[in-house]
Amino acid sequence: MAAPELKGLTGQQKAGILMMAIGEDRAAKLFGMMDEEELKELSQAMANLGTVNSKTIEALFVEFAAAVSGTGSLVGTYASTERLLLKTLSADKVAEMMEDIRGPAGRTMWDKLNNVGEGVLANYFKNEYPQTVAVIMSKLSSEHASRVLAALPEDFSGEVMTRMLSMGNVQ
Repeated sequence: MAAPELKGLTGQQKAGILMMAIGEDRAAKLFGMMDEEELKELSQAMANLGTVNSKTIEALFVEFAAAVSGTGSLVGTYASTERLLLKTLSADKVAEMMEDIRGPAGRTMWDKLNNVGEGVLANYFKNEYPQTVAVIMSKLSSEHASRVLAALPEDFSGEVMTRMLSMGNVQ
């Protein structure tokens, strides 16, 4: 059920409030991604908003967060990123960007893991044995490993760190 502050607002008005709330610089970046008709419609809605009180803005952000969190989780992969890029860029440009993201084929698996986001690794690692995670983490750069450890659940990260500290050489 919508908050009372949001009753009567159209989707375009809500989008206009969000655009104004995120600030000019961020809004300008999003405007740059819209076609002329979208810009016209959103601008019209924004221009006619008048004063929007803080309770309405807060309720809108709560509604937005609930809608986003209701989707479960997001999984960013090379394939999903490539599909999204292909909707706005040429295939050649996407191929070039994806090559930059994937990096040269000669890199080791450990080098490639250093480019995987800490949230993605932490989400994957939390279902593994602490010893397995400790071995993998020992192969990552210390900076990346520390960010992954910080993203793990506290008790699990403590167990992984303990195992990393007591681990000998791994063949």
